[in-house]
Amino acid sequence: MNLVDTDYLGIVTNGKVTIHSNAIDEINIATEGLTVNGVKSLGKKLNWDHNLLAFSIGTTTRTLERYSADKKRLGAKVSENALEIARISSQGTAYFGDVKRWNEWLNTPNTQFGNQEPKSVIHTIRGRELIKRVLLGLEYGFTA
Repeated sequence: MNLVDTDYLGIVTNGKVTIHSNAIDEINIATEGLTVNGVKSLGKKLNWDHNLLAFSIGTTTRTLERYSADKKRLGAKVSENALEIARISSQGTAYFGDVKRWNEWLNTPNTQFGNQEPKSVIHTIRGRELIKRVLLGLEYGFTA
């Protein structure tokens, strides 16, 4: 496993929470709400377009733009989804070695996902759990 030290949690929270922070810190930042700028920084680091970013955190591009213009913080659920995307992406880029290979895996149909692309389920809690479980299986040499 090639480790990449990109802390996507630090990026999405503007440094308020890192991969070394405790769960209470993450809960507090999710409750407070993330900024759209932090979420957009995450998308930029992951090389995700605005549509994929919005889809993955359970919102729309229009909502992101509106909240950005109004300087409003995102709601707890969308913020929590963004934190989870950041955590999974840290795990995925660590396993695959870089963001390019992580994105290639997310965009490749896989039998573990009913022959769909893993990114097609990333917007749901169960989908993210499945992605984490498959990544863990890859790390430990389990295959489907």
